[in-house]
Amino acid sequence: MCRVVVIVLCVIVVACGSLFAQTETEPVAPVEPVGLMVETQMCTGVAERMPVDSVSDFPVGTEQVYLWCHVTGATDSTSITMVWSNEGEERATVEFPVKSPSWRTWGSKKLLPSWTGNWGVKILDSQGEILKAVNFTVGVVEKKETPVRNQ
Repeated sequence: MCRVVVIVLCVIVVACGSLFAQTETEPVAPVEPVGLMVETQMCTGVAERMPVDSVSDFPVGTEQVYLWCHVTGATDSTSITMVWSNEGEERATVEFPVKSPSWRTWGSKKLLPSWTGNWGVKILDSQGEILKAVNFTVGVVEKKETPVRNQ
């Protein structure tokens, strides 16, 4: 019995000694977080979590537009926010969850007939920092140059 007690005490002493022993290690450089990255595409719809087309100028009478996003770099569950504006006036703010390091989502905006002109969508992280800004137009027709007649 005495022998077992001695062995157990030796194991405890060795284990405690290794816990308190100081070893010299090289300092490890801190890893800077990469942060969220966002790939976007304006489109007329989304099918199977992918944009069906790529559009930056929508015709008069467009009733709804979509902004598809692929968010990468999330280390924890977080969110992004889309802020939609028309001619500088905010029209909608919508928050979307991001639940994995590679997450696809999309937002859409129903348009009133009078909401033509220049549009923008800012994609913000959970701290309100701009990750990306997307611009598009609705119902803007380019004016054709009238040829000058020589008289």
